[in-house]
Amino acid sequence: MGAAVVRYLRSLDMQVIAPSHRELNLMNGEATRDFFDNCRPQIVVACAARVGGIAANIANPVDFLVENLAIQNSTFLAAADAEVSQFVFMASSCIFPRNAPQPMSESQLMTGLLEPTNESYAIAKLAGIQLAKALKQEGRLSTNVLVPCNVYGPEDNFNLEKAHVTSALVRKFVDAVDERDKFVSVWGTGTARRELMHSHDLASAVAHVLNNEDVPFIANVGTGVDHSIKQLAELVAELSGFDGEIVFDDRFPDGMPQKVLDTSVLANSGWRAQVGLKTGVAELIKTYRSLITAQLNN
Repeated sequence: MGAAVVRYLRSLDMQVIAPSHRELNLMNGEATRDFFDNCRPQIVVACAARVGGIAANIANPVDFLVENLAIQNSTFLAAADAEVSQFVFMASSCIFPRNAPQPMSESQLMTGLLEPTNESYAIAKLAGIQLAKALKQEGRLSTNVLVPCNVYGPEDNFNLEKAHVTSALVRKFVDAVDERDKFVSVWGTGTARRELMHSHDLASAVAHVLNNEDVPFIANVGTGVDHSIKQLAELVAELSGFDGEIVFDDRFPDGMPQKVLDTSVLANSGWRAQVGLKTGVAELIKTYRSLITAQLNN
């Protein structure tokens, strides 16, 4: 997400400062305050987070909670001290209750139990929203919270232990084609439904919010359309040229049964997603194949 936001805002001739993790560890509060004191940004878009798919969340709940809390606390407080004029915080659709009515509206937050497989991550993000509210209440920082659906794009992570669903499936099917495998195994029953948005659309939503004072404190960002994991797997298989068998392994969890956002708040302010899923997945396959080629050439 961060790379897409940087690319998009720079295309609008904005001066963007985007330190890498090696240059700035946002879990270090003192280092973060020093960085803000030195560069004095007017706008902060907080995309940094410890993220991953179901497997990573199940394996590392402590890290997902503690690291995200640390990143958020240091970034919010440094921004407040530096008198940043606009702050955009990236939450996640994981923060909605597991059994929330679909599509999920902003008013449904904190109305039920969370999905257990990503509970630590969700609680960290909810804590970030509360910190934003508290800072606004004290008059120290003005924040917009964006709640995106599942995001994929050119800078996606294809490590199967850390990847989200779209990039994980792209890697599995492209590798299967290259290795001439007869079948591909996919976690879960295939019935879980996910809303998938290209990172370019998320970046355009950030720019929209920065230029529209009427957008409320918290707003969902998505396409408003969901697909089953089975449908997504079949699309990736088709676009990658895989003609073998797709096997759904129900020994592994589906996660939340369905996640699709009510995107009417941003739509009413004039923003809508533009990149179609087929176009975006085809681009992601091309990206992964380019990475493979680069590795082979090295």
